[in-house]
Amino acid sequence: MLGKLIKYDLKAGIHIMIPAYIFIILCTVFSRITNIVSGMLSGSLKHIINFLFIVSTFILILSIMATCVITLVWTVLRYRNNLLRDEGYLMHTLPVTTVNLYFSKIITAIIFFLADTAVIIFSVILSGIPKEYGINWEYIKNALTTFHYGAKEYGINGNIYIAAIIIVIFTALYMSVSQLFASLNIGYSIPFGKGASRDLISIAVYIVTYIIMQVVMFMIIFIPVLIADFDIENETEMLKYTQTFLFVEIAAMVFFSVIYSLVSIKLMQKKLNLE
Repeated sequence: MLGKLIKYDLKAGIHIMIPAYIFIILCTVFSRITNIVSGMLSGSLKHIINFLFIVSTFILILSIMATCVITLVWTVLRYRNNLLRDEGYLMHTLPVTTVNLYFSKIITAIIFFLADTAVIIFSVILSGIPKEYGINWEYIKNALTTFHYGAKEYGINGNIYIAAIIIVIFTALYMSVSQLFASLNIGYSIPFGKGASRDLISIAVYIVTYIIMQVVMFMIIFIPVLIADFDIENETEMLKYTQTFLFVEIAAMVFFSVIYSLVSIKLMQKKLNLE
């Protein structure tokens, strides 16, 4: 059933996100064409094409930013409207558990954020910018290889290091989405007020939880460094600390993610005040 819920949410989101992705690709193609044509011309015509290149690149940057904002807004509104407002009366009567409803939203949001990232990376590659600056897949491969063997000389496993970075990215994405959902659940669990006031409370809850999380993360990660009088000029110590830092960061984010998820699920199960 979880798969069907995810499919249902993906279909709803695709109608919004696909046009945004297509627009990004079209802007990228136009920017690439004007850049190539500009290099073939001279004089006033070259300045005109250069101007079009600058404008199209500016629009491309704005469209990328707008797409990320659209994904964020859609994720929040979809969760709020489906599970916490009028549509919740129907959604919570479906023959599925609250856990399935919750994770269908989490997984869908992560899929769309990853899709945003993939489109942005593809857009950057298509624009030709990496080639101009000497960055290509061969360059990235060589950099990773150099890092792997360089770290090995200091007793660090480069593969584990890179894997930890990837896990940090995915964990941070899950934690961010779960924090948004937990804030909404807390805001909509109050027994008074309507949509606008509950939205404001949700925003306030998000700000408070974000500050608390940042303080705790700082205490977990950086205070031990200050106590141990960490020497940043020592390369071996630097690499080992950074690797430890990544694992500690993963553990902290997993902890917060579990707390946020449990809060959302428990509130929907026991204290649901739908509008």
